[in-house]
Amino acid sequence: MFKGLGNLGNIASMVGKLQEIPQKMQELNEQMRSERVSASSSCNHVEVVMNGIGEVQSVEIAPEILGVGGGELVAPEDLQHAIRDATNAAGRGCKATVCQRD
Repeated sequence: MFKGLGNLGNIASMVGKLQEIPQKMQELNEQMRSERVSASSSCNHVEVVMNGIGEVQSVEIAPEILGVGGGELVAPEDLQHAIRDATNAAGRGCKATVCQRD
């Protein structure tokens, strides 16, 4: 008559685990925010640093490509390409970091 009640313990356990998910998600999000991934453009004149959730934390541009210190000023489209290149590379690094997590 009460054979079906044996699984109630399993259901209670599953509900308990489901209630832990929001806290675990928040902890994971905080960990990812503290991670840093950096990447440089193919010309190595631009470096972008992102956190683990893909937010850009900093962009470093080599002064010489801006004409500082006697360097040759690059065309705006070349600078744009370098920034895009470094940003995309950092984004790929973030995705790889997420995929490596257990």
